[in-house]
Amino acid sequence: MARRTIQRLTFVTDAPGFGGAERYIVAMAKAAQRRGIEPHIYWTPIPGGDLAAFDSAKEAGVAVTCVPVSRTRGWSGVVSEFRAMLSRRRPDGLIINACGRPRFWILPCLARLAAIPAVWVHQMVDGRDYRRLPPGRFRGTMEGFHWWRVPQAVRHRLAGMAASSVVVLNAEDGDQVVRQQGIDHTRIRVVPHGVDLERFTFRPEGRERLRRGWQVGPTGGPAPFLVGTAVRLVTGKGVEPLIEATALLARRGMTIRLVVAGDGEDRGSMVQLAARCGISDRVTFAGFVADMPAFHSALDAFALCSVTESFGLSLAEAMACERPVIGTPTAGATRQIEDHRTGRLLRTFEPAELADAIVDLAEDPVGCAAMGRAGRDSVRRQFSIDLTLERTLRALRGPARERSSIRWPGMGEPFFAAMTSEDRPVNGSIIGTTVLRPRCQTPVR
Repeated sequence: MARRTIQRLTFVTDAPGFGGAERYIVAMAKAAQRRGIEPHIYWTPIPGGDLAAFDSAKEAGVAVTCVPVSRTRGWSGVVSEFRAMLSRRRPDGLIINACGRPRFWILPCLARLAAIPAVWVHQMVDGRDYRRLPPGRFRGTMEGFHWWRVPQAVRHRLAGMAASSVVVLNAEDGDQVVRQQGIDHTRIRVVPHGVDLERFTFRPEGRERLRRGWQVGPTGGPAPFLVGTAVRLVTGKGVEPLIEATALLARRGMTIRLVVAGDGEDRGSMVQLAARCGISDRVTFAGFVADMPAFHSALDAFALCSVTESFGLSLAEAMACERPVIGTPTAGATRQIEDHRTGRLLRTFEPAELADAIVDLAEDPVGCAAMGRAGRDSVRRQFSIDLTLERTLRALRGPARERSSIRWPGMGEPFFAAMTSEDRPVNGSIIGTTVLRPRCQTPVR
């Protein structure tokens, strides 16, 4: 069989706005450029989506195809537009991101008919995913069985069967995909998102600039301990517990400030919560922040307190900027944070425990600095964007028993870390640990 080399790689997404999934796609596209691969983003935004979500990719020279919403409202539009793109771009591989649009399941099937290898990426699998729980009339409180999970599982199973591999962000998500969607465990690959370590690094000049803009600094008294988060402002992303923890610490007499980056439909209610807690002067809603490395550098600690998170990209970015981090016990944070070494991993979602963790960090500046250094080293070893791209390209080759002969530029170059779960499912389950070991320089067969 002739070897097929991946020279053109297309990322497919229905991203609603510039969030973690979209930052991952842009970083992957830039990493592909550095490898000598021509990246392309095929984007079908949902109604009301942010049409500037991939402007940063365009500025970096990445080709972006934005299909108007009016052309993909029905089945015929989704199919015809995608097939036209395949004919026009002739990609050697596809990375399809399952962000939410139901009709996306047909795309791996179309790719298979066109003999183009495709990876189906699950951005969020956790059963507590707040984005899909409620009809509005239940006010988001309905628990238990959800009728929409049945057709969703069928769609995802069809997509997973057609794709070369199914990529999940952590082992728990992989187990759930196998259990609920009936996908063969050998098709699952655990590939967490990655961080561009050249861009995300500690920036002292950015730290001083933003702290001056937020009016954080000596004013005749000690500088406040500055905690920040960067999320979409919707219920479930953990902003409310951070506000409540800040209020609790303010009542204890601690000099503390909270900065929230991001925007969303629940911003107004969060501003009102800060006012009701009497800490409006201690909470800054910074909105969209273009220079996120500077944002992270300006903080004394970063907190991600989501109810559910398959992989906290902003958490990894903060660690890359040498910030100690605090996380709630989600599937992603449990994997990313080494408690008391790179940050604090909470046992619960309670504001009181969060407040105690903030105090512990504030009272130990030397320990904070050590956690920051350890955090960057952890990201470098496990979550660099180049390692994520390499793992995803390997997933394009499919399960070992039906692995294709595709290759790509730089294949076989040594990386300093490899996940055991990447290519070796064991006894029908997915290994979730990371083993640090040198990679051999021979290509993967």
